[in-house]
Amino acid sequence: MHYRRGFIIGALTILLTAAAPISSVSAKSQVFHSTSNATIESLDSTKYSLAVSTEAIKAYAEGLYTYDQNNKVTAGIAEGAPTVDKTKTVYTFTLRDAKWSNGTAVTADDFVYAWQRLADPKTASSNAYQIDIIKNGAEVRSGKKPISDLGVKALSSHKLQVTLTQPIPFLKQYLTGASFVPINRKYAEAQGSKYGTSAKHVLANGPFIVKGWTGTNDKWKYVRNPQYWDAKDVKLDKATVQVVKESATAANLFDSKQIDYAVLGDNNLQRYTGKKVLHQETTPTISYVSINNKRTLTKNRHLRLALAQAFNKKSLTKNVLKDGSVPLNGLIPTNFADSPTGKDYRQSTGQLLAYSPKKAQVNWKLAQKELNKKKVTLELLVADTPQAKNVGEFLQGQVEKNLPGVTITIKSIPVAQRIQAEKDGKYDLAFGTWAPDYADPIDFLALYQSNSDLNFSKYTSTSYDQKLTAITDDLATKPTARWQKMQAAETQLIKQDAALAPVYQAGVSYLQRSDVKGLQLSPFGSIVNYKYVTVK
Repeated sequence: MHYRRGFIIGALTILLTAAAPISSVSAKSQVFHSTSNATIESLDSTKYSLAVSTEAIKAYAEGLYTYDQNNKVTAGIAEGAPTVDKTKTVYTFTLRDAKWSNGTAVTADDFVYAWQRLADPKTASSNAYQIDIIKNGAEVRSGKKPISDLGVKALSSHKLQVTLTQPIPFLKQYLTGASFVPINRKYAEAQGSKYGTSAKHVLANGPFIVKGWTGTNDKWKYVRNPQYWDAKDVKLDKATVQVVKESATAANLFDSKQIDYAVLGDNNLQRYTGKKVLHQETTPTISYVSINNKRTLTKNRHLRLALAQAFNKKSLTKNVLKDGSVPLNGLIPTNFADSPTGKDYRQSTGQLLAYSPKKAQVNWKLAQKELNKKKVTLELLVADTPQAKNVGEFLQGQVEKNLPGVTITIKSIPVAQRIQAEKDGKYDLAFGTWAPDYADPIDFLALYQSNSDLNFSKYTSTSYDQKLTAITDDLATKPTARWQKMQAAETQLIKQDAALAPVYQAGVSYLQRSDVKGLQLSPFGSIVNYKYVTVK
């Protein structure tokens, strides 16, 4: 966040900048100064949606698996490899001797409680669909079965049994997600509705303890957790975070040595070109225009196709973003997942919905005829960050130029409000981003199942749902057939139905001080892992 872990919001997942003076960095204090473009909306691992919340949850909580200093999946609270039955669906994990920040033991029941809470319809988690890999997960979250039927059991205090719906080759990666961290049952039940609403209302079992976040404020810090089982490998005393939305401010604070790391926007890259402090990477985070498939106008397929083909993605990435982002003509990014024969998914599937003014105009004429309208006005929601606004204005100009008769109005609002509008279906178009949790195309494709809580496009298709069911059920152990079905599903979603309009695969340009070592960005986005950071 994708969002989350998930949805990544605005033009980038996290924009690390700063809004107010911070004390100069000390090489001896082991304090790392960081920033974000949005505030945390929840510390509850079952109720978050923003990337900044993902980052915070992963800082204070640890699940069965995590990432090591080389960004490879490694055991977290799990101790050693699990035992797996012959069907490859029943896993028994042994938990290591780990403690919560209040000194109590992390137990198997903490995982049972957290996962049941995620699946519980009463929680109304936007990430509840992630539990579908667990036996009865889909039925529990839809209210068809009680939460006690979820395929997760505490066999003892340190033995956790997990039963899957189908064999899953990427289970370890999947379980690194913030949604699968444990929650101390006794503590959470005592907190009631306050759980996760501020730093004072969560317990930590991870590398850090969150301090200073009141639930609405724009600054907080991560303080080293002495109870963490691997505390010896955590060198930072604390990491400070403050919210600001202007990239220029981050650049100035970096230059004045008040922050250690900053993600840059396009207007500030040139001054650092050729300098060692500037780093650029292409991430698997995608940006797209969500199109409300239920609105009177945008439920028209030809109008959606016209909109998706009407903007020059190469011009956007080269002349506006200039941060390493590249055009995206499908849902799945490049260099993300390989086929059973080793071919890149995007390259083998092809470009599904590219920029084409001529095709856009043909589809627009068909839409005009079907809608019996020569002109339409659509509202585009964007986050209130400079980069999101710039992208919105570019899209507006391109669509109005290439589709005479289409007027795009832009509404810039805080990320949380934009997300809520999408959830409620009260929008025409919305610009957003998504960062995956694991390297499998299903992470993206599952978003658009009819029953997905993150299906903000409100796309519904029986044939698409059937394809997704086959991918996760019958074809789970048939790699080639599964791969082909995923390609067919993406082709239907993007090329045929234009349920959304892909825009670009996000690059990230960031400044990193030379005395900062061990800083890691998530393999699936630009979320910072603070565990291995040191300040020389």
